[in-house]
Amino acid sequence: MKSIVIAGVLLLAIGCMKKQADGTYRVSDTATESAKEKVKDAGQEVKEESKELGDEVSRRAQEIRQSEAAKKVATGAKELGRAIKEGSGEAAEKAGQALQRAGKKMKESAKEEKTTTTTTTTRH
Repeated sequence: MKSIVIAGVLLLAIGCMKKQADGTYRVSDTATESAKEKVKDAGQEVKEESKELGDEVSRRAQEIRQSEAAKKVATGAKELGRAIKEGSGEAAEKAGQALQRAGKKMKESAKEEKTTTTTTTTRH
């Protein structure tokens, strides 16, 4: 958009040039002032259009957030999070149970080794 404004100013300036007696071209002061005013107006117009576009994007984003589909996605994400927590909890419980069983086996194994030790005596 900025390049369009610049090109328009250049075309306006070229159109307002006057040929001098010595063969050179010169832009009149009124043409310069007119070009400055048009650039200012064009810049203001671009600014207003940009603001309107930004407002429209914000409004539509808000509509999307409030849409039924977005609410369903949010609800689904929450349910998925809960399911993951539950699954992790169950896995931790099972791991805890397995560790308890392994601990009991270790204790039993230690007791068996303790009771089955034999002592030998030698006579001299």
